[in-house]
Amino acid sequence: MRFLLFIALGLSASAAVAQSDLWAHVGPQAGPQRLQPASLSDAQLKSFARLLRKQKPEEIWDCEAADLNDLIKGLRFESIPIATQQNVVLAEAPAGCARGGQGANGAMWVVRFDGDSPALLATPKEFSGWLFSVGPFSSHGYPDIVLGWHMSAMKANLSYFRFEGKSYHMIGTAELQTDDEKQKIVPNPK
Repeated sequence: MRFLLFIALGLSASAAVAQSDLWAHVGPQAGPQRLQPASLSDAQLKSFARLLRKQKPEEIWDCEAADLNDLIKGLRFESIPIATQQNVVLAEAPAGCARGGQGANGAMWVVRFDGDSPALLATPKEFSGWLFSVGPFSSHGYPDIVLGWHMSAMKANLSYFRFEGKSYHMIGTAELQTDDEKQKIVPNPK
């Protein structure tokens, strides 16, 4: 029984160290980050709108059909810096059914365009909130991305995403704590 306890403690400690290492290069003053606006052609905008309309409502957000049209019209597109010459953008929902009225906590997509055809690399099912930072490290040519989710004026949850070959997946979480104008990131050990 003690042996199993030692193994469990060892695994917990190594997970905590791995989480600390993951967040070591993310500064608490990193966010919110703004990227450069992306220019999409009319064909790209239409093909992305068609793709969104094919999604189930819960895969986008809890938007009614009428709200979905407003969401599509108000999408903001920004270029994600990619080492290769691929056209990869971050699409953010406007205020409304898929984003809070203050502009935070909303639906986001990472989209790669091959010509006019969009491919979803991240969807609001897991990828939502607000852009905290685009990391200095990359996987398969795509940068790591950290998203924030406001919990209060003093706290935000952070989610660390890494590209795993076909799409982005969350690999770590932390809490951004603010008090007396000081901010710190506290990694979650899991």
